Amino acid sequence: MMKLNIKTIALLLCVLLAIIYVTWNLVYVTDLNALLSTANYQSEDMLLRLKAPKSDGQITSDGSFLKEKPAILEPLANRELKPAGEAPPEEELERIWNYVYQRQYHCTDSKYLGGRENGDGAYDLCVEKPFWPDRTDRGKCLVYSFGVANDFTFDDEMAKLGCEVHSFDPSTELADNSVRESGVIFHKVGISNEDDDHGFNGWRMRTLKTILRELGHQGRHLDFLKVDTDKGSTGFEDIVMQQLIETGLYKCVRQYSMEIHMAGPLTNSENLNRCRLLYRQMRTLNDGGWRLFNTTDNVRAAKVLVDPNYKQTMNRQHIVNYKKVILWETSFVNFDVSGTCQEVLFDRKP
Repeated sequence: MMKLNIKTIALLLCVLLAIIYVTWNLVYVTDLNALLSTANYQSEDMLLRLKAPKSDGQITSDGSFLKEKPAILEPLANRELKPAGEAPPEEELERIWNYVYQRQYHCTDSKYLGGRENGDGAYDLCVEKPFWPDRTDRGKCLVYSFGVANDFTFDDEMAKLGCEVHSFDPSTELADNSVRESGVIFHKVGISNEDDDHGFNGWRMRTLKTILRELGHQGRHLDFLKVDTDKGSTGFEDIVMQQLIETGLYKCVRQYSMEIHMAGPLTNSENLNRCRLLYRQMRTLNDGGWRLFNTTDNVRAAKVLVDPNYKQTMNRQHIVNYKKVILWETSFVNFDVSGTCQEVLFDRKP
């Protein structure tokens, strides 16, 4: 009788464990599917995604909401990688690839604004406090948008939110300082690492620091900075990030969106060095309080010209050895805003 009871108990325990195992897997899969269906990321390659940490934060004495800054995790890797900046092309690609698909912060309240019918030109705005604070006693939000190519949909949407929006693009035929019906002010000038009236392509180019001074915005925050610019097969985003880092202006930017242009072949030393630079710049901005909350694959042109089912993974397969270009649209929020643009420039140590 005792042996029968032990067998019965053992059988019941096995059944119970099986039920727990199946239930756990169902919950896990359901949670994962919910994550993938609601995540801000738009890539078809979901294998390397992590559920981003949320920041519960706390209410301060003045009633404002203080967010706790999520820790930065090392990019996932399928193997041990050599140190950043010293690894071969395949490993540097894996590092930056995994970085952009690991969301560092989960924005629970965002607006996807602008864009053409296929979504090109749209960017994500996190409207959580303090990344998008109440404007009742702060004046208008300030937005700089570099690179429009006659697509003002995002800029116009930001203006509809009550922001003062300045659009910059030296490549269009629009008149300098023209004002759109939405109130967006257009400037026929490009972003660069130096001031030059006859810079790249003969265009009038300015540094971000100079533009802030010329427009009289030194005493304000840049509530949203967008950079979607083309420079051959690459862009100016590395130039902008370097300026933000060197001048300290990253401290006065609340949100930042950019399209990353990564050109191959990565066996080319110039392309490889730029890949390394982009990764190093984003990690430096992480150290300054920035957290990635959105990544979108831009394979829209390839879907039209090559294959309607084209995926970013197809670019990954060939970019090391061939002239392929990977385009990512990325968005960051800044947890460590620490003064107006003029204050962070003034406080910058020489």
